[in-house]
Amino acid sequence: MKKTLLSALAAVSSFAAMAQIPFPVNIDTSWSVPTVWMPKSPLKLQVLFVGGVDTVETTATYGNAAGKTIAKQWHDFIGFTPDKESTTDLGWVSVNHEMIQKNDMIGDGGGMTVFKLRRLNGDVLEIVPQTLNDGRSGKFFNVDFTNITGETGMNCGGLVGPDGRIWTSEEWMASSNASISGGLRDTADFTIGISTPAGFPGMNGKSLKKFQNWNWNVEIDPRQAKAIRKQYNWGRGGWEGGAILPDNKTVFLFEDGTPGILVKFVADKAGDFTSGVTSVYKHDAPTKWITIENELDSFVNIRSIAIRRGATMFTRLEWGAYNKANGKVYVTETGNDNVGNAFKTTGAIAPHLVIAYKNRYKVVTGTDFPNSDLAAADSVRNGAFRDYYGRVLELDLATNEVKTYIEGGPFSGSATSKPVNQYPNTHFSNPDGLNFMTIKNKTYMIIQEDLNGRNWGRMPAEYQGSNQTICESFLLDMDIPNPTFNDLVRFSACPPGAEITGAIALDSKTMLINSQHPSTTNTFPYNNSLTYAISGWDGVPTALSEIKRAGTPTFSVYPNPVARELNLDKVMDVAIYDLSGKRLSVHRDVKTVDVTNLSSGIYIIMNEKGESLKFVVE
Repeated sequence: MKKTLLSALAAVSSFAAMAQIPFPVNIDTSWSVPTVWMPKSPLKLQVLFVGGVDTVETTATYGNAAGKTIAKQWHDFIGFTPDKESTTDLGWVSVNHEMIQKNDMIGDGGGMTVFKLRRLNGDVLEIVPQTLNDGRSGKFFNVDFTNITGETGMNCGGLVGPDGRIWTSEEWMASSNASISGGLRDTADFTIGISTPAGFPGMNGKSLKKFQNWNWNVEIDPRQAKAIRKQYNWGRGGWEGGAILPDNKTVFLFEDGTPGILVKFVADKAGDFTSGVTSVYKHDAPTKWITIENELDSFVNIRSIAIRRGATMFTRLEWGAYNKANGKVYVTETGNDNVGNAFKTTGAIAPHLVIAYKNRYKVVTGTDFPNSDLAAADSVRNGAFRDYYGRVLELDLATNEVKTYIEGGPFSGSATSKPVNQYPNTHFSNPDGLNFMTIKNKTYMIIQEDLNGRNWGRMPAEYQGSNQTICESFLLDMDIPNPTFNDLVRFSACPPGAEITGAIALDSKTMLINSQHPSTTNTFPYNNSLTYAISGWDGVPTALSEIKRAGTPTFSVYPNPVARELNLDKVMDVAIYDLSGKRLSVHRDVKTVDVTNLSSGIYIIMNEKGESLKFVVE
């Protein structure tokens, strides 16, 4: 029988020096506030750029003179290029606009806006007025694609090179000129290198159908707000984004499709992405990669060629990033509620989808899947697995193996969602944006949601009929082994109806995030797409030794002794540690903690304020 003896925590120096606590910035979700949700101090919110409100400086386009116009909406990717020469300015911010429309000033299709930031006293940021080489002056600048590379479409995710170079990714594959939503006034064939050389051997002077000149990655110059080239040798696909490794040669690209493919490009020379080898992931190939011929026709049709050759198929790969702390690449796989016949091809079913299907089968039936993994893969191929929540994947560069790092959920077992008062505290669904941030020498993964639906526990029952969504952003401590969704800590949620996306760290103090296409009924300016900053991260404690304790803890636990359940005197977030500093469990919004799984010994319970108590299990 276990006995739990409680006492106030005295100084435990070895524990205080080693232990890490849950990030103490969790927010209370009211499910009704029409603004950006944020935790209390020390984190601060500042809106920087509002689509549909702020004006951008434009170049001469379609015969119209250079001027200014209202910025586009649907903010998605955020790129950041540090200004290493200035002693006052931080650098240039590049924001994608996923909205497609005809626009005399900006250009048809999608778009991108660039502005420069500096930090004033404290954490306040300021937009820096600039004058560009083309004569434009102002604060916000439209990136000129039309006059250099041709229009872009659905500027969604993107890539940031280790030297601050920026690529915007064109998503949503177009199959004809007529299929381009929002319209297109110029439908003539596009000749590569007609304005400036594309820089790809054997491709200059070749022509593409207009729609075929969409859905590439496009490099831009954020300093001058203009396009440089479309990256034709990376392939044409429904690109959500990618990651460039510190070697400045290796590029990974993630396709938002079902099936979606994982592409790798390795440049012949560091920093020169005009020449190299492009390959597609195939988990059962000897090297796990299959090479695509360096020909424009092959790059135009890279997905169909890859699938025909048995490439591994994914359910909507979206954003990804390289974690310099462990040398691995992480990718969000957003999932798909109804795969249907999409996997009935010659492509290979990803092993992690087989595992996910078998795990779901056991939850639903209460028994293990009775047949082989091959049979389970056939079930996935035939559309039996509805990937409601998605996951984050890990690509180990040493082994080239892709596996699930953290699975979405929890699976509710029913399409009927629970009411707010019964809704799970952690409800991690359809991860989209992904990045990393280093705070106090610790690495955190930043994950942002873009819900594929509201049922199956992805939103409370009250929101099923209102057509409303609330997307959240989470931090995950990368020191946690084998994390689950219960290890995620929510730190922001965007206004109702919006997608939260684009998170990127400017430095250890400030993170930028986008709120995309929110409900028009929200409070101004949260009824528009916007880019906002969260500053003050350097003031958030991450270790027990950094927490200020003021006298006796303000919470207590009972009874003493206890055999099964440790009760708290109020609802709160707590974590349990052993004396080595290892975190054993995290409990959100609880008043009771089950301790039956703890062996005899001394343990620590800590709340979100950093206040701690010691208890002994015998």
